[in-house]
Amino acid sequence: MNPDKKLTPNKPKHRNGGMLEAVDKLLFPPLCLACGGRMDSAAQVLCETCRDRLVPIVEKYCLKCGAPLQGYHCEACSHLEFVFDFARSVFIYQSPAQELVHSLKYDSLTSPAAFFSKALLDIPAANRFGEGFDCVCAVPLHRVRKRERGYNQSELLARKLASELGLPFVQPIYRRVYTRSQTNLSRQARLQNLAGAFALRKRSDIAGKRVILVDDVFTTGSTVNEAAQTLKDAGAAKVAVLTAARAV
Repeated sequence: MNPDKKLTPNKPKHRNGGMLEAVDKLLFPPLCLACGGRMDSAAQVLCETCRDRLVPIVEKYCLKCGAPLQGYHCEACSHLEFVFDFARSVFIYQSPAQELVHSLKYDSLTSPAAFFSKALLDIPAANRFGEGFDCVCAVPLHRVRKRERGYNQSELLARKLASELGLPFVQPIYRRVYTRSQTNLSRQARLQNLAGAFALRKRSDIAGKRVILVDDVFTTGSTVNEAAQTLKDAGAAKVAVLTAARAV
């Protein structure tokens, strides 16, 4: 068979495909999730200008809870006795990280989960994640809230991170109490709101395991601390908390 004839039918398809892709980008260009500016690819998530505005937490942070420090005293640790072994966050929770978390949480977009999981692997403590732990889990949503939203944003992030680390994703705990939103609650109200909120699933074997617990935002730490307490009560040997952003 003449090889030229074999290739000929494919040429118009390739040309048409490229044309359709160009038209699609013209009519529906990928937009930055923070400022709405045009980008070359939706996988970029943020334009270069917005990426430069991100504030990573890479130095001068509390070795226990990961809070950025101004001096030597950690305000967060003084308010709550954290039971997890350590916590780390990637970015300070402000624009544009705030818009990314919002897109992950409410807009059913998975690209921020991939962006945050890769960013987590670049933070100073990352070399301890893969070899030092046995599994990755997420702070669970109550079944009613998960049904309303359609998914758990922390689980999306946790699954991406587990894949990057080559660790299994597990979900040994569940949220048994439908709690009020933590957003506008005081520190004390958050603690009361979450008391007894989590429980161990039946047949979950977490005893002796070193667990990475993932959430989207670390605010006061009350949510991840309550979840970590449930894991520790079940016999987890170690619990590290990783979040996309940290409120300050």
